[in-house]
Amino acid sequence: MGFRINTNVAALNAKANSDLNAKSLDQSLARLSSGLRINSAADDASGMAIADSLRSQANTLGQAISNGNDALGILQTADKAMDEQLKILDTIKTKATQAAQDGQSAKTRTMLQADINRLMEELDNIANTTSFNGKQLLSGSFTNQEFQIGSSSNQTVKASIGATQSSKIGVTRFETGSQSVSSGVVGLTIKNYNGIEDFKFQDVVISTSVGTGLGALAEEINKSADKTGVRASFDVKTTGAFAIKAGETGTDFTINGVNIGKVSYQDGDKNGSLVSAINAVKDTTGVQASQDENGRLVLTSADGRGIKIEGSIGQGSGILNSQKENYGRLSLVKNDGRDIAIDGTNLSAIGMGKTDIISQTSVSLRESKGQIDANTADAMGFNSYAGGGKQIIVGYSSLSAFMSSEGSGFSAGSGFSEGSGKNMSVGLQSGVVVISAMSTNNVYLVSKGSGFSEGSGNSQFATLKTSAGNNAGVASETSGVTTLKGAMAVMDIAETAINNLDQIRADIGSVQNQITSTINNITVTQVNVKSAESQIRDVDFASESANYSKANILAQSGSYAMAQANASQQNVLRLLQ
Repeated sequence: MGFRINTNVAALNAKANSDLNAKSLDQSLARLSSGLRINSAADDASGMAIADSLRSQANTLGQAISNGNDALGILQTADKAMDEQLKILDTIKTKATQAAQDGQSAKTRTMLQADINRLMEELDNIANTTSFNGKQLLSGSFTNQEFQIGSSSNQTVKASIGATQSSKIGVTRFETGSQSVSSGVVGLTIKNYNGIEDFKFQDVVISTSVGTGLGALAEEINKSADKTGVRASFDVKTTGAFAIKAGETGTDFTINGVNIGKVSYQDGDKNGSLVSAINAVKDTTGVQASQDENGRLVLTSADGRGIKIEGSIGQGSGILNSQKENYGRLSLVKNDGRDIAIDGTNLSAIGMGKTDIISQTSVSLRESKGQIDANTADAMGFNSYAGGGKQIIVGYSSLSAFMSSEGSGFSAGSGFSEGSGKNMSVGLQSGVVVISAMSTNNVYLVSKGSGFSEGSGNSQFATLKTSAGNNAGVASETSGVTTLKGAMAVMDIAETAINNLDQIRADIGSVQNQITSTINNITVTQVNVKSAESQIRDVDFASESANYSKANILAQSGSYAMAQANASQQNVLRLLQ
């Protein structure tokens, strides 16, 4: 081999290899000290881009988990507040149940209503003050609120919390038919009871026999109340138009086919002869007699069969001819504010035919706290007779006598007298009771469409009202549980309110479960994303320590080789000796 001095190729090769080894050693030391395989873009350009994307996704998922936990905190706050409201509603319903029996006096019922009023105030207070981070939760404004729970935009969960004030919950539908005065076989169907299908009940006979009448129909309806959501009650009661006056019944006096016979009775039925005679056969007739606070005769059918009086009960009893056959009024209740759509055959026998006026209303929990207006009270079944403008006219022998009298609004020249062609007398034939002193006459009604109903602008309605000896129509009622019927209604409304809150809580619970599942899922996703990033970005210490040892040894051996390469040039001097 040749010997050259100017260029020490061996030393240069040793230096080049030493430089490479020094780089490897420096890179290995950097990875071992930082714990990262990629410390700069030059280490792995594509790997760094992927790792940065994965790190961004993992960080976003971490914030999404925090958002989800915030949403859970909001919903749990609302849920606990509604749990307290449900306890309040349970107490309201319990107190209404306590008031729903005639062992309570007016004073105790008033005290119970005062307690209920306070409870309603606290219910509203909770609804109006429950908040999270200054955001009202139960006031009805928390609707379609979105929570970002994904790594990309619009990956959200929506949550809504319904309003829970007393004016927004407990909206209950009440519908009461007109008074039925005819018997027959009734086939009743509730339309679209579940939003799709109709529900047909078994046909029921409306008569005066045992096991028939509105009581039997109500029983049939209530058997399926859990399915249809509609419950029924009835009020079969015949009340005299005035306090009992002395008189006597005829020998043909009969109630529901049972002959009672001749009974003489005094003013106010002082010796109880009339009431006692009727009650002596109540187990057979199903009709019980009593007197109300005004001294009027009251006949009540407890089991809901009809009340049919035949023969003469006497004018002094106060029972009008038109009320001698009475099958009562049917009331329907539904635990939501929607209309109760009914159909069927012979519905006029239950006062719900196409030509009957059905009183109907929807009442919230708060509305049960204040004065119940006459129309609402009628729809809630407070009255045995259909209301809507029925009047009692005293001092006339007949309707025509009233219509022809001066000041009635129907006399000659008024434009409404007989022969005018306006047929207003026909319109009256649906709700005015005309009584001449102690005599009873036909019943006439001022109904909607007659031209004399309230708000029609015709002075005749005012005339009728002014001329009335007393009003047989509906009246406003005191609030809440201060009456038996009111207590029953508050029970229904409180039950609806409980169902409303339970529904809202159930919706919240579903969203909580959804968010919890989402949090669990994105937590696993975040772990996997971080693991993938770690595979790319983080150093494998076992592998890298081996690389370090190799680079370290090579660095040392390179130094030795360079030294040997430099020493080998000394052989040239031997050639010159």
